[in-house]
Amino acid sequence: MDEAPVATTTMARVPSESLRKKRSSGSQDPLAEAMAASSSTSVSSPLSAARRGRASSAWASMRSWLARRMVPSQAYLMGLLLRLSVVVCVLGVLIGIGLGLRYTDDLPTAADYSNLVFDWQVNPRSYLTPYNQSFQYNILLDGHSHTNYSDGKMNPRQLLDWHIANGFNAVMVTDHNTLSGGQAAEQLALNDDYYRERIVVIPGMEYSCCRIHMNLIGINETIQVGPPVPTDQDLQAVINRTHALGGIVIVNHIPWSNTTQSGYDVARLPNHPSIEDLVAWGVDGFEVINQGTFDTISLAAAQQHNLIQMIGSDVHDPSVPVNAWLAVNSTMDKASILAEIVARRTSFLYDPTGTPQRAYPSMSAAYDRLSPLTLLGDYFSMFYSLNKGMYSFQGTFCQPEQFQVNADVIGWFLFWLILMIIVFELFRTMVLCAARAVTLYYQQWRARQRQHALSDF
Repeated sequence: MDEAPVATTTMARVPSESLRKKRSSGSQDPLAEAMAASSSTSVSSPLSAARRGRASSAWASMRSWLARRMVPSQAYLMGLLLRLSVVVCVLGVLIGIGLGLRYTDDLPTAADYSNLVFDWQVNPRSYLTPYNQSFQYNILLDGHSHTNYSDGKMNPRQLLDWHIANGFNAVMVTDHNTLSGGQAAEQLALNDDYYRERIVVIPGMEYSCCRIHMNLIGINETIQVGPPVPTDQDLQAVINRTHALGGIVIVNHIPWSNTTQSGYDVARLPNHPSIEDLVAWGVDGFEVINQGTFDTISLAAAQQHNLIQMIGSDVHDPSVPVNAWLAVNSTMDKASILAEIVARRTSFLYDPTGTPQRAYPSMSAAYDRLSPLTLLGDYFSMFYSLNKGMYSFQGTFCQPEQFQVNADVIGWFLFWLILMIIVFELFRTMVLCAARAVTLYYQQWRARQRQHALSDF
């Protein structure tokens, strides 16, 4: 009996306080708003719970799927093994192709020398004076040059054009261990009116071995070479044979020959004969200027022993400067020029800077077609180091071969390869997880759409 009024009083007090708050906030119908709020709460709560339930179910499904993926299945391991096998096979094929092409002869080279243009004309007389300033001359000769009959890049016609453009009107063509390039150039100069009026060719050959390089000039046949490392007697026989054929012997680029060969700490041409021995063996002269190197020691020896002072561009490639010209006063024929040289009536012009004009080859289309494969050889050659030393021009090399496996490089290559495989697998897993999540969400969305459609029906 006493509890009912208390309950009634309490129930009555709650609306009045609510009404006071609503009035103070400016509400027009606080009771209706309270009822609406209560109704809204009662309606939204089941919907929110349903959404939370679906999200929880989706997340539980995702966690279950991830848990299964964290433990590699047999199917995944088999797929991983297949992918690793493909990587190994592809690498093996690429290494085989690259290194195989690297050591294949007669492949196209990067440079195409077939369309060289020498569109300039050097006149060294206009800015240089002879080493002997009173010397009178009308012939400017190059005493050392190469064609593609040996290791030069230019054919005989291009070689003559290059010399004419650089102010020469006489040239000694001296390919390694063959007279053929010089003879081909001479025939061109004699039989072509354009060249006959502009340049004289004197054939020769550069006797090349692992001890010395010598130009044999004015001979009419190729002198037999060998062995790659000749004895003193072998070299004396070459000198004597040259003289017997009416030629002269010029010792080439002694500073270059005695320069230390990279990786060996020995001379490029080991056991080069001394100047004293060469003079005693009967050589006719020394190349005192080779390219831009002025060999003052050989010059002094030539002056002391009254020997020929020869100069040579030693041109192999047209993208090099000219630094020197041999000055001769003679008529424009081979015999007269050689006679003046043998008589030591010569001087030379020297430009330590060299001429500025150059000719450059174009890129070879045939090389470009193969370069994606041939350059693989350059890339994978980082796994090892191979040094053969100086070439003898007789099929061998002048220093012992050095081969070394670069284990550190191979180790780092494998490290980065494994790291890339791991990154790929992680990325692949992330993509699969994302695809799975999207698929689950889509499936649940479709299910809700069907459920709503059925409820509306």
